[in-house]
Amino acid sequence: MIKRAEAVRGDYTYDSDAHHNLAREIASQCMVLMKNDGNILPLKKDAKVALIGEMARTPRYQGAGSSLINPIKLDSAYETMKEMGVNVSFAPGYSLKKKDKKYLQLIEEAKAVAKNAEVAVVFVGLTDEYETEGNDRSHIDIPPVHNLLVEEILKVNPNTVVVLSGGASIRMPWAGKVPAILNMFLTGQAGGSAVCDVIFGDVNPSGKLSETYPLALEDNSSYN
Repeated sequence: MIKRAEAVRGDYTYDSDAHHNLAREIASQCMVLMKNDGNILPLKKDAKVALIGEMARTPRYQGAGSSLINPIKLDSAYETMKEMGVNVSFAPGYSLKKKDKKYLQLIEEAKAVAKNAEVAVVFVGLTDEYETEGNDRSHIDIPPVHNLLVEEILKVNPNTVVVLSGGASIRMPWAGKVPAILNMFLTGQAGGSAVCDVIFGDVNPSGKLSETYPLALEDNSSYN
């Protein structure tokens, strides 16, 4: 099969960097700024930023199952901010491993980082465990530890921006408390750099929601 594909391809080549840059541009245009009270976004590039959440370092950039593909390269928000020279401190806040018993310790470490920053940017959302093509969801919640992390970070730093990853509507019990919510969805291999473009104002987010985000599952007419 590989030899047959090579025969069809012939001498065709492509510019992988150009493709990645295009993916970055497209991803930034797809993000939706759901809330921005007090114009907390965009952030100043010289701000002292606490970057919280393992998804900022290990992005969930695509769906699971048969949709999985191998990226040419993969950007993360954490690495991009370091490359930009941002004064950023990182704490994972949670583990992507199932049933991690050290979550309280990770949250306390994240609070210590957030307390000493001008702004906290918290990455949470739907994990592979909570969203897959193989099963319908029985609820619209993100992992409880993600919700707990947001609530705890707010206690030490009210200037908190929540960045969401995932491919479907979710319930956000903290939505009325955080000043800003940026929904990046599943933005592909360049999503990490693209979200930094939006956070720091190099790109104006122009995406629009394609589905309703209810305050609770019971608000849906299909609930019963």
